[in-house]
Amino acid sequence: MLSDLDQLMRARGLEALIVPMHEAMHPSFRWLARGAKVTLGYAIKLVDRDPILLTYPMEREEAAASGLQVRLVHELGFEEIFKNAPTIAAGYAELFLRALRELGVRETVAFFGNVPVHLYLGIVDAIESSGLRVFRGEDLIQLARKRKDRREIEMIRSVGARTEEVVDGVRALLRDRTAKTLGDLKAFVSHEIARRGMIEDHETILSQGRDAGIPHSRGDARAPIAESVPIVLDIFPADRESGYFFDLTRTFCVGHVPDELRRLHADVLDAFERSRDAMRPRTRASAYQALVCDIFESKHYRTTRSHPGTLEGYVHSLGHGVGLEIHEKPSFALNSNDDLIEEGDVVTIEPGLYFPDRELGVRIEDTFVVTKNGVETMCRSGYGLEL
Repeated sequence: MLSDLDQLMRARGLEALIVPMHEAMHPSFRWLARGAKVTLGYAIKLVDRDPILLTYPMEREEAAASGLQVRLVHELGFEEIFKNAPTIAAGYAELFLRALRELGVRETVAFFGNVPVHLYLGIVDAIESSGLRVFRGEDLIQLARKRKDRREIEMIRSVGARTEEVVDGVRALLRDRTAKTLGDLKAFVSHEIARRGMIEDHETILSQGRDAGIPHSRGDARAPIAESVPIVLDIFPADRESGYFFDLTRTFCVGHVPDELRRLHADVLDAFERSRDAMRPRTRASAYQALVCDIFESKHYRTTRSHPGTLEGYVHSLGHGVGLEIHEKPSFALNSNDDLIEEGDVVTIEPGLYFPDRELGVRIEDTFVVTKNGVETMCRSGYGLEL
């Protein structure tokens, strides 16, 4: 939340922060600049003030459409700066310094977001040589984006409703045996995602059998849809306009369900439900990864805690935050992780068990919003293997 960002800045003595955007929209700029569709620009944020967009004349209308105050670089003497600057980095440093001085910033600034590293290393050196301190620490934009406000939650919920419609379609194609190959399913998913105003940031995971036992295998599009093996659908589209993601995984089986697959699925569902029901705000996210490791280890499965680096059993983390990136804070990792579950977080819970050599893999995943009493699912579809 933007109010969280103000608190984070105050706690670190930051007067201002700058999030540049060079050619490709990225989540931190989108969030701070209210989705301003500019090709090149800079969002400048002071404590307890709305961001200001510093941009170029060609971008002025798109910048103004954000509702934020807009300044053009030429108002700060852009041509003179770069005519006299010894390097491009020195020129940008002077441009930022002029903007910051106008805003009354005298001591400390930070840069966050996706930037050309070689350019900004030089910019930071030049700014610090002027006497202004540049903050070096954790990404405060990432921290502030962690908790979502009501508007963000509704945007994610909207993506979820459309995503569920696509999953309904996949289930129907499998049930009716209309699709003959995984490629047929993948083509359907891509078409339906686009038709509903969403995009595939990465290819949807649709895998079966041995590939289902490797969590991020996209599957073989040429393969005929097989019976009596797990089919994992992990779908994570983003809204084309807002950029917000959703994440959902279901495991299906066409035809007869083997006992071993049914048993694995039951164990994954048990871990899913117990971690879901246990989750509360103001607790460590890592505690729920530990809980699921306890559950699986008690049933004699390998986990990343009992067997680091294992390629079978429970081989990944319990989940992650979701927002303008598919993987955001909080992290559920066991090590070097102090992230808390907080009211307003949007998180996934997605335990899984994987045995590629036995052509088995099961994962169940919902996206949840954290409330004051626990978590509330944003998903509606059932978890069963049967279609």
